[in-house]
Amino acid sequence: MNLPKLLMFVEKNHTILRETMPKVQDFKDPLLHETIKNMCYSILPAQLKQANGAHESAAGMAANQWGIKKRIFIFTPDGCEADNKMEVMINPSYIPYLRVGETEPKLSDGFEGCFSIPLTTGVVRRYEAILATYQNTSGKKIERIMQGWEARVFQHETDHLNGKLFDGKLDNYPGPECLERFIFKDKEEMDNFWEKKVRVSREK
Repeated sequence: MNLPKLLMFVEKNHTILRETMPKVQDFKDPLLHETIKNMCYSILPAQLKQANGAHESAAGMAANQWGIKKRIFIFTPDGCEADNKMEVMINPSYIPYLRVGETEPKLSDGFEGCFSIPLTTGVVRRYEAILATYQNTSGKKIERIMQGWEARVFQHETDHLNGKLFDGKLDNYPGPECLERFIFKDKEEMDNFWEKKVRVSREK
């Protein structure tokens, strides 16, 4: 049995990040499952560090961020540490979900970072609730209502597979509504920014 392989991130200007990824058709393809194994291995914190990732943990990662032309992402909304839940989502899509009492989709603004956009964070407007559709590794179709942070992560990763980055619109590319973008001079400045945000939110 082959050991998993460490995947490396492509640069932000790589054309694959602006392309729509093709759907997975053959769920019995050994190469598909080898790719998934490599993705699940490479998203773990030790491997992110080894690959010079922009952050120490990830809420998810799309195949094309590693230069892989497949419609797959790894979903780890609680962080990618080994004890946390990790799901493989294939051929994902979503539509806004109307909750009880809502007559139109509710949008919310939140901070997002991205391994494909190092030293950058943005305030991004997204649907607060979605109906997510995807397939698992055996090809079974799954539909799930997601809200809040989970819904934001799913939208962010699906955007990747549709060739969109969270700040794309600010650079005249397709993307979600990015209301504000912060670009840091180094990792220390970025870490201080996030530490301040966490401290302020705890004091509220």
